[in-house]
Amino acid sequence: MFVFTGDGHLSVQVMESNSKERTATAGAEQYSQGGYEASYGSYVVNEEEHTFTFHVEGALVRTLIGKDLPRRYEFKGDQLIVQSTRTDEHWRVIWVRY
Repeated sequence: MFVFTGDGHLSVQVMESNSKERTATAGAEQYSQGGYEASYGSYVVNEEEHTFTFHVEGALVRTLIGKDLPRRYEFKGDQLIVQSTRTDEHWRVIWVRY
């Protein structure tokens, strides 16, 4: 679940379908614990660059609290595709609007 509010707040919860927890590679951020990710905070969008920055105010993984996480986004139909802007992270998540 990925919730954006009109007043600049967001919340994200993800449970990985693979029960084995992934190990973060060197330099990559750890976002989940036990295959579950949950965080909330505020965001700012840069529409020109198709990015948003998520300022983490609370998270299951406490080392994320206080960090700014820049993300690239793209819309395709009912999908929101999000990926890290960091060169050491090679993931993307596709969210489907219901």
